[in-house]
Amino acid sequence: MLPRLITGTALVALLLAGNGLADEPLKSGPSVGARNNRGGFYPQFVAGPGTGERRCPV
Repeated sequence: MLPRLITGTALVALLLAGNGLADEPLKSGPSVGARNNRGGFYPQFVAGPGTGERRCPV
């Protein structure tokens, strides 16, 4: 019983200590006032008849 108690206590201590070392939370999208990239998104096709071309898939 004592080894389980020691292991559990150590695990809780590590989890609490690790929480304090966490990085800042992730943010989605550009920040307010950031410049908008209006160039669009044109992926490069790697298979099919348009292989090697950069064009809109829609």
